Amino acid sequence: MAKQNLNIGSSANDGTGDSLRDGAIKLNSVIDELYTNLGNDTNLQINVGSPTTGQFLKWNGSQFAEGALDSLTADLDVAGNKIISSSSGDITIQPNGTGDIKFWGGGTGNALTYIDGDDGKLKYSNHFAASGDLPDNVVHHGMFAYVSGDTTARVATAGGWKKLIGEDHSIGDLGDVDLTVGGGASDGQVLKWDGTNSYWYPANDETASGGGGGTTQNLFETINADSGTTTASAATDTLTIAGGTNISTSIAGDTVTIAMTGSLGAPDQNVFTVIGTDNNSKTASSTTTTINFIGGTGVSTDVAGDNLTITNTSPNVVQNVIQSISGDSGSYTSNSSTGGVEIMGGNGVTTGVASNTLLINAELFMQSGFSVGENKALIFGSNGVESVASGGMGWNIGANGSSAYRFTGPGVNSSTDNPTLYLYRGFTYRFANDTGASHPFAIRVSAGGAAVTDGVSGNQEGVQYYTVPMSLSAGTTYKYQCTVVSHAGMIGDLVIV
Repeated sequence: MAKQNLNIGSSANDGTGDSLRDGAIKLNSVIDELYTNLGNDTNLQINVGSPTTGQFLKWNGSQFAEGALDSLTADLDVAGNKIISSSSGDITIQPNGTGDIKFWGGGTGNALTYIDGDDGKLKYSNHFAASGDLPDNVVHHGMFAYVSGDTTARVATAGGWKKLIGEDHSIGDLGDVDLTVGGGASDGQVLKWDGTNSYWYPANDETASGGGGGTTQNLFETINADSGTTTASAATDTLTIAGGTNISTSIAGDTVTIAMTGSLGAPDQNVFTVIGTDNNSKTASSTTTTINFIGGTGVSTDVAGDNLTITNTSPNVVQNVIQSISGDSGSYTSNSSTGGVEIMGGNGVTTGVASNTLLINAELFMQSGFSVGENKALIFGSNGVESVASGGMGWNIGANGSSAYRFTGPGVNSSTDNPTLYLYRGFTYRFANDTGASHPFAIRVSAGGAAVTDGVSGNQEGVQYYTVPMSLSAGTTYKYQCTVVSHAGMIGDLVIV
């Protein structure tokens, strides 16, 4: 019905407006249309009640009332639009129970890509009949696919779809190996490099015919003596063993005999050949030459029987405590009887003297409460070296206000909020919470869930250790989370790999 307005005339009671009957007819028409379009001709079926922001009118079985969208009664057609989130929020798709999350390629057939609700794993079919059916490798860089036509798995790279060699393939499937050269490989042959064609090919391992062995080798390569050396110049080169003065050599069968042909010389030998001192030396001129031991200033000598006695005749003379000291670099020589030497520490070392004791301390020390044991490893803490259960690594934990954790250490960007950390089974990880009690660092099985206790030790407000159990399945994902309720944004993933 078109809109009908009541004619109220030009002025009060001037007789130019609608009569009471005409006005009532128009009003009834409006009421009928409202009850027809907004009700069942008898009752209105819209009740706005007390709506809140974001609600809409929803049929409750008898009338339209305010409500929220919590289920669909038909397929959702986004008509080419996107489903997006605001403020970097997550988009969560969660089926009930063991339901799958399915991704359809077109409107018919089966969903070849889906997340299995039974085990939570992503499963998909990426099969192509021939290599020509593969999509553009540049657009799909990093994609894996299987080509049934040549039974190969492939990965897309900037240079094309590259084959992945598996246990069912031959070395000949490699791009730089050609097994067809010379009619193919034969028993005993090896792979040789062809620099001209830039590939490996089957060939004999020696210049002689056949697959190897049987050629004559040099009996020796190089022979060295007290003076002189010789190198074999050919496979048939000959090594001659010659005798010197009063020495003869002979060969019988496989035996080389070296014999002395001269005399052993005079049985009497000089007791000494040369005696040296600080200033002079003496060379024995005969087997009967005598050496004399004569004392100098403050020293006397005496011989009784087989004993030589050297006596200090001026005892208690002040002597230099040190004469000279040398180090890895540099040295010092005392220039007086009262000369001293300083023992100073370098990097990681300090020294001290108490009474007659010299103390040398290394800054690298085992932190209190830790001990070294079999199958343990060392990790550097803020107060020294700590012993942990296995090979490990650690991070220092900071915060971006009360909205996110930030980490400093291997493999992470210190400016990234709540980064995902990937932990290996059997390794020990050290979490040093520099925020202290402001943001206690909890390791939980899920967001707000129970605390992880197996392998976890230490203090959430200080240093905490996590030795990842070998029993955890790869892909297990735990949460790190601030225990302060108002800091809900300080949460991230710990993924076991």
